Amino acid sequence: MRDQINELAGEVSTLSAQLQQLGGEAVTSVDVAILSDFRLPGGTTASIAEEVRAQAAAGLSTALIHVNSAATSTAVGFSRHIRKVLDLPAVHVVSARAQLHATLLVIRHPRVIETTGSGLPGLKAENAVVVANHPALDAAGVRHYDVEAADRRVRRLTGLQPVWAPISPVVRNSLHQQTDRIRTNADDWVNIFGRPIEITPRTGFVADVPVIGRHSRPQKEKWPASAEDILAAYPDTDELAVEILGGAEVPAQILGRIPESWNVQPFGAEAPEDFLERIDFWVYMHHPQWREAFGRAAMEALAAGCVVILPPYLEEIYGQAAIYSQPAGITELVHQLWASPEHFLEQSRRGQSFAAEHGPQRHLQRLTSLGVSLP
Repeated sequence: MRDQINELAGEVSTLSAQLQQLGGEAVTSVDVAILSDFRLPGGTTASIAEEVRAQAAAGLSTALIHVNSAATSTAVGFSRHIRKVLDLPAVHVVSARAQLHATLLVIRHPRVIETTGSGLPGLKAENAVVVANHPALDAAGVRHYDVEAADRRVRRLTGLQPVWAPISPVVRNSLHQQTDRIRTNADDWVNIFGRPIEITPRTGFVADVPVIGRHSRPQKEKWPASAEDILAAYPDTDELAVEILGGAEVPAQILGRIPESWNVQPFGAEAPEDFLERIDFWVYMHHPQWREAFGRAAMEALAAGCVVILPPYLEEIYGQAAIYSQPAGITELVHQLWASPEHFLEQSRRGQSFAAEHGPQRHLQRLTSLGVSLP
């Protein structure tokens, strides 16, 4: 009961802070306006927060325009990612009905703009970009949003023909599976780190046995569908250690147990950067019908120097920065690299170099290409 009371008090405090910002001195012009459903708990708002950090550090002004949508069932409260950037310089929470001029309007998540009931009667923007951070179709062909409907909605609300910016080739391909009747940005709107990346090269392994780790939200889609694939990717053996940040309710239901050799923490129990220091091999295998758009958690693992092992289709995103396997081949890959420390360290450095290319400057360059002038 005490935990529930504390959680409710935190929500009240958060809502109060948001209302104070909305009631403060009105801002009428910004460099970048970001429109989204800020209740979203995962990668969308985490990516928004990193871009806001980059914009604030560069002296750009940002308006955060929240709209309710069908993209989440969360009742109230901005995500923890958004709450952490509200106090940054020149960051303003602005009502969707406020009078505002923006050099660039960034709309994050097509499902948000497709399903929101909010209008934007006072918003004037010079350019608009729809950041498609989730595939329009999954591997089973299920539609997650209607691309043309979202495009029409942007045009109706803003009077602008938006540019669509998929965050990866996986998302780009899914957009074109639905339609070719949209304007698509030539470059992918890749996820970035909002602060310059501090790279600490690995010098060896972290323990006496290989340590496999994974960090993801506790969703069914984020785990393999079968007991065989789960145990192939995350073995239950004394020869390997398995660290899991994000809970294990899904594999527990499939396996009927949580393997004794796994060390499991709930999502958010530890800072990812601390968790990753204890990991040699960051292994991410998921449901066969899921398609990962980009994967912020994978980028964090690369930056930390983990050797990252992913499903083969993600090679078009990460290239040589990661290695690729189906679940059945993971144990052999881990043992091969464990037996060759020089190859492990070479792969680790390759991944860190890739992550270092995704710092704040990359985001600022794409803003300037869309008309935003840096101070």
